[in-house]
Amino acid sequence: MKKFMIMCMMLLATTLTFTACGDDDDDNPVNNPEQPEVNQDNYYKYQESVDIKGYGTMTMIGEATFDKGVCTAVQFTYIYPSKSFASKVWESYQDDAKKDPEWAEEFNKYYSYDGNKTMYQRLPDEDVASMAPLGKQYVCGIVKSTVQTTIEALKNV
Repeated sequence: MKKFMIMCMMLLATTLTFTACGDDDDDNPVNNPEQPEVNQDNYYKYQESVDIKGYGTMTMIGEATFDKGVCTAVQFTYIYPSKSFASKVWESYQDDAKKDPEWAEEFNKYYSYDGNKTMYQRLPDEDVASMAPLGKQYVCGIVKSTVQTTIEALKNV
């Protein structure tokens, strides 16, 4: 249980600012490990997976959209190994939100859960606006780094 709580806290710490939308179907091309990075004119996606000992594989996907090189949205998708695992993470986030009204407001605005094994996190509009002058290459680096840092932390749990 201690490892599970540590995992939840690491995910919470690395995701407080970001969110995502996506599909959790196993046959979805988003989960194709042969295509961990997609960089097109108006879209960027980076994904990595990690085997969480005793639970299975978790996949994290970071996505950014652009209009004329300016970032318009950043999202993260967390696909957990099972519905029960995802449900426990979601419940721990809800418990944290009940304890802290400021966190509750952020949580309710930017996080969602599909009731199965996928959690989504969207970056607040004001954060996206502050990234606009950074340029596409820098924003893509932030997305990729966030995914890599989270996955690396989970490897050590």
